[in-house]
Amino acid sequence: MKKILSFCVATLCLYFAFNQVNIEDIYRALSNANLTYIFAAFIATFGTFILRSFRWKILLDSPKDLELQKYISTTHIGYFLNNILPFRAGDLARAKLLSSNSTNIKFSFLVGSLVAEKIIDLWIIGLFSIFLILFGFNNVLGLEFSIGILLLYIITSFIIFGSNSLANKIQKQFSITKNFIDGYLLVSKNKIKLGGISILLWCSFVAYMYTLLKSVNIDLSFQQYIGITVITSIVTSLPIAPAAIGTYHLAVIYFLNLYGIGIDQSQTAAILLHSAFLLYTIILGYIYLSFEKIELKSLINDNKN
Repeated sequence: MKKILSFCVATLCLYFAFNQVNIEDIYRALSNANLTYIFAAFIATFGTFILRSFRWKILLDSPKDLELQKYISTTHIGYFLNNILPFRAGDLARAKLLSSNSTNIKFSFLVGSLVAEKIIDLWIIGLFSIFLILFGFNNVLGLEFSIGILLLYIITSFIIFGSNSLANKIQKQFSITKNFIDGYLLVSKNKIKLGGISILLWCSFVAYMYTLLKSVNIDLSFQQYIGITVITSIVTSLPIAPAAIGTYHLAVIYFLNLYGIGIDQSQTAAILLHSAFLLYTIILGYIYLSFEKIELKSLINDNKN
């Protein structure tokens, strides 16, 4: 049922994104893309994975029995699985793989830490959005999106900087939630380090967007690069279609149209932006799977269960 729902959502979004597609124009634009910029985008993507892995290590307070390489490996494998499994099941695989490499960290604790990661990312998204709005660029996100993101910023600020009394009460009332909530509460520790790494991480996301759009001759303002990065990142994190197929394309096309980019160029950009990240995660994820000597079939079956 989950697979059918994901397939239907992806198909519907792809229809809305490409119902007026001109295949010849898109093929011509992609074949003329600047390879130097595309290569730079792959470097930027690798940087995002290193920073995300390092942040996870800092978030977990750097367990001594786990080297950074393990975080890098499991993060790549998790994103690889997100491309082939619905509802971002690869995130759970990240936690499962890392817990199997350490006797000191429970799976539920790591799941809680991944929730903490999402909270930090939402807070950074809110921070970037406030920057845009304060400097008069609220039209970059659109009024409705701006209001929604600001509400998320307020909520995540309470979680990060608040007393967490509610989480502590739940933990005391339901002992089964202890490890998960301990992982979740990591969000309120090491704030300066986590904040600094997260800002660098999101700057690398913007660099990815900038290089690939430049490769197909799309020039935006700095604020617009931030705006489309924020929106596409939110869409990608939604547990709907595998690899955000359709939903990501629709978001890119919608916002590039909002910025005055024509439909053909927008469709070309959507395909390139999505395909480049997909290609990176599939290749590197499979390589790390081979290094870890993990069978893909058994990993998928474990996540289904």
